Amino acid sequence: MQLEITGRHVEITPALREFAEEKLHKLERLLDEPLEIHVVLSIEKHRQMAEIQVKCRSAVFAGAEETADLYASIGEVVDKLEAQARRHKEKLRTRRVKHGPRSPEAAAEMEAEAAPRAPHVEPEGPPEIEARGFLVRGRGYRVKPLSPEDAVLELESTNEDVLVFRDAETDRVNVVYRRKDGNFALVEPEF
Repeated sequence: MQLEITGRHVEITPALREFAEEKLHKLERLLDEPLEIHVVLSIEKHRQMAEIQVKCRSAVFAGAEETADLYASIGEVVDKLEAQARRHKEKLRTRRVKHGPRSPEAAAEMEAEAAPRAPHVEPEGPPEIEARGFLVRGRGYRVKPLSPEDAVLELESTNEDVLVFRDAETDRVNVVYRRKDGNFALVEPEF
C-alpha cells in the first residue's frame, strides 16, 4: 500500500498517521491488490475534514467526510470507501459469473455444472436424424394469415431461417423454412 497523507492547516502527527494506516489496512485486505492512497486532512474553524482517494488496478474510490473530530472523519470516510469497495468487488464477481471464468478449464467445468439436464428423448422419424443439443426457446410472435408465396417473400426480406404462418385459404398453421441450398421448403400439417 502506497500511502500519502497531506495536511492543510493541520500537523500530521505519528498517531494520526498510524490511525489512518490502521483503518486503511482493512481496505487493502478487502481489495486484495496494491493500492495507491492519497489522504488529505484539513481543519477550517470548527470543521475537521478528511478526503481520501484510493486507486487500484480496476477502480478509483473517493470519499470525503466532515465532523468535529479528525479521527471520526477518517473513520467515516474509510467506512464509505469500504462500502464502495464491497459493491465494486460484488460487481466484478457477478460480471465474472455472467461472462464466464477466464481459463478454458474453469469455463468447461462451470458449463458442465450449469447445463440443464434434459431427459433423453428418442428421435422420431428416420434413424439417420439425431437429436442434437438442447431445446432453446425462441421469441414468441403472432401467427399471420398469409399465402405460402407471401410467406416466402416475407422470409426472404428477413434474416430469419423459419417463418410460422397461418395459411389464408385453409386457416391451418404452416411453416416455411430456408434450406441449406438456398431454396425454401413448406411444411403443411396433416390432420
